[in-house]
Amino acid sequence: MKQRTVQTLFNYWDTVRGGRVAPRRLEIEPSRIAGILAETFMLERVNGGDWTFRLAGTRLCELFGYELRGTSFLSGWTQQDRLLLERQMASVSGEGAVAHLAIEAGIDARHRIELEAVLLPLLHTGSTIGRVIGAMSPTSQPDWLDKGRLTSRRLLRDELVRLD
Repeated sequence: MKQRTVQTLFNYWDTVRGGRVAPRRLEIEPSRIAGILAETFMLERVNGGDWTFRLAGTRLCELFGYELRGTSFLSGWTQQDRLLLERQMASVSGEGAVAHLAIEAGIDARHRIELEAVLLPLLHTGSTIGRVIGAMSPTSQPDWLDKGRLTSRRLLRDELVRLD
């Protein structure tokens, strides 16, 4: 994990987790990660296998050009990427694994940017993982970034980490 936002969220989550598979959702204190909230989001599992943005930071909404809250995390991907992400999310929610992603997004064929993301499981009710906290941050800040909405996205790399 290279991006400060992604590393900061992972380190906080891991500390709160304290060796368990995942921390409880209510153990996450936004004030402890105030400096990265703009690039942080929370996903909620709905309808079995879909994941919607329950919350999304202002920086992420600005990057994508719309309010992410209430939209599907899995929409807007190619069929192949969506299937891979569905498997990743099943491992995150079923096993408490951590997903680390490199994403390419763009406003057109010429204006593309790489984003780094991490998806971290949260216990919601009992021992059920029904929420995921995540962070997404651009790996660079091109001058065109505020000129359009990031409409396309594709998965460049993915890694699933199973922690002890």
